[in-house]
Amino acid sequence: MLKIPLWILLFCTVLISHAISADHKQAPTSFNLDSNGLALQGYDPVSYHNQGPEKGKKEYSFEYDGVTYQFSSQENLQTFTAAPTTYLPAFGGWCAWAMLEGEKVEVDPETYKIINGTSYLFYNSFFSNTLSRWNSRANSETEEVLVKKAQSEWRKLESTP
Repeated sequence: MLKIPLWILLFCTVLISHAISADHKQAPTSFNLDSNGLALQGYDPVSYHNQGPEKGKKEYSFEYDGVTYQFSSQENLQTFTAAPTTYLPAFGGWCAWAMLEGEKVEVDPETYKIINGTSYLFYNSFFSNTLSRWNSRANSETEEVLVKKAQSEWRKLESTP
């Protein structure tokens, strides 16, 4: 009978469990994901920077850092995979206006603004368009000030579910 020291067995067990968990990475809890686990409610992150928000298609799905994105075309998918961080939404896809108060609030994926090459999403309903509020406040405080404050709040929330 082959005798294997206990420490070798433990070491191998840890290595195997680490390899299994790396293959089945969970989506970060800080991201705003829909009920299907999609970022941006299935909208194409590249489209925000081009023609405006377009719904992605299941056949053009791609997982990046544990988050699934969908794209409206193969071209947009390739554009994303070449430089993914360029197309990631600010604050994990949560409302930029609400982030000023350190809150994670759902968004209307068609209410957005590109600021310095980054897409910022906003809540928008019948009586409350937070993009309008953002723009109004940016006129008095500057957009740079708002972005810095929201980024500061985001750093506090980033790792919370």
